[in-house]
Amino acid sequence: MPGLRPLVIAALLTVGVHTVSFSQQRAGLQGEVEIGSFLSSSSATPFWLRTNQYGIVPLQSTAGLVQAAIWKPYRLPDSTHTQPVDWGFGLNPALTYDQADKQKLLLAEAYTKIRFRAIEFYVGRWRGVTGLGDTTLSSGFYAVSGNALPIPKLQIGTVGYAPLHFTNDFLAINAAFSHGWFNVPYIQGVRFHQKHLYLRLGKPAATVKFYAGVNHQVQWAGHAEYLKQRPDLADANGYFPSDWRFYKYVVLSYTPSDWKNVSGYTDFDSYRVGNSVGSIDVGLEFTTRNAHLLAYYQHAYEDVSGIAFLNMPDGLWGLSYTPTPAHRASFHVNRLTLEFLTTKDQTAPTFIIPGSRYQGGDNYYNHSQYWQGWSYWGRTIGTPFIAPGQDFDKAYNLKNGQFFPNNRLNMWHVGLRATYRKTSFTVRTSYSQNYGTFNEPFGSIVGQFSGLLSAQLPMPRWFHTDLIAKIAVDTGGLYTQTVGGYIGLKKSW
Repeated sequence: MPGLRPLVIAALLTVGVHTVSFSQQRAGLQGEVEIGSFLSSSSATPFWLRTNQYGIVPLQSTAGLVQAAIWKPYRLPDSTHTQPVDWGFGLNPALTYDQADKQKLLLAEAYTKIRFRAIEFYVGRWRGVTGLGDTTLSSGFYAVSGNALPIPKLQIGTVGYAPLHFTNDFLAINAAFSHGWFNVPYIQGVRFHQKHLYLRLGKPAATVKFYAGVNHQVQWAGHAEYLKQRPDLADANGYFPSDWRFYKYVVLSYTPSDWKNVSGYTDFDSYRVGNSVGSIDVGLEFTTRNAHLLAYYQHAYEDVSGIAFLNMPDGLWGLSYTPTPAHRASFHVNRLTLEFLTTKDQTAPTFIIPGSRYQGGDNYYNHSQYWQGWSYWGRTIGTPFIAPGQDFDKAYNLKNGQFFPNNRLNMWHVGLRATYRKTSFTVRTSYSQNYGTFNEPFGSIVGQFSGLLSAQLPMPRWFHTDLIAKIAVDTGGLYTQTVGGYIGLKKSW
């Protein structure tokens, strides 16, 4: 059986995948190993088995997966002081094998980090999401969801929320600035700019805290052969504006008034250099003795009309509830998350809005210059519910030149995490109504349901070893109808 071959290869690897939440609980060198196989009633891996897995789960099933990692987190502060200088690293290779007899060795993480007090510097590729919300049970953040391989970059920023002591810790800042390399096969030399700034109002132990902030991501520069045939998109040699003198226009997202006299500019770049994607986020957090509640909204934007909120109510709306009872029964709920995503407005059906100073037709994630848009190695960087056409059932893999043929949708999501005795369970369910795009709408509304039930059971006789079992289903008109599962073992150090 092809799906079992990776299990043999697994014997060669001795450490495993890491999650951010786990790595913050213990100090010192840590590692894990996980091996497993995916089975499916069709050739497609179900949506919730492959989604938000940092691009390492094969789209085709039957498949096998080996994940290996070793990492060192920052040391935890003791009761008397916090170490002013610290460092850490992570290495996370993943080996996959699918039914098409294709083997892939992916590097989901390879980074080094150093911290001085509240400031840290990262180099490499690491797992992470961008936005304000529940990182554990979310359907996927709008800007960066963890659905694609992480982009290698350099980053300087705060370690979480850094309180400003002159405000008596009432105000805290979470900020970062990074430069990356968007290395993908279809276009060369693309650079990646990313930054975010978030504010928290309320002391760390306050009952009520308010959050607000913005993130901004830009693909810019690059060249490709296909661009030589498109003088409206690039210069005669197929190059976008790539000189570093354009960097300020990328960072500050503006265009010089005399752009026609600036060598390297095209008519297309006269609006903005590169492809911008981001979200403006707000959140309200309540913490009591018995529960923790977080309400949040990630407002989608790709141009000035989105920043001006003319595309309301587009974005991700969420509510996360975490009970904290004084004592836990044999079965208890750890967290419940409800989300609603809508992307139908897009300011207007057309780019030109008569009588308006703003442009419409936002056409989320698609881009004329970067024809694979807001994707990285074939996977969506942001919410996985705006998916590449290659993921869909053949009936909706439209040949209209758009990499994302369905970016107008409503989606409802429920995530649940619970524990029965020592076994942890996770449930993810989503239902979406899909409309296609303004340029090429579907003939009728396409409904899609996807669900997942997973369990992680400790193996008492094998120290620090868990059995992982998952079952997922896709039913509806968008994805291939299928039922599939995953079975694996994970050992941690």
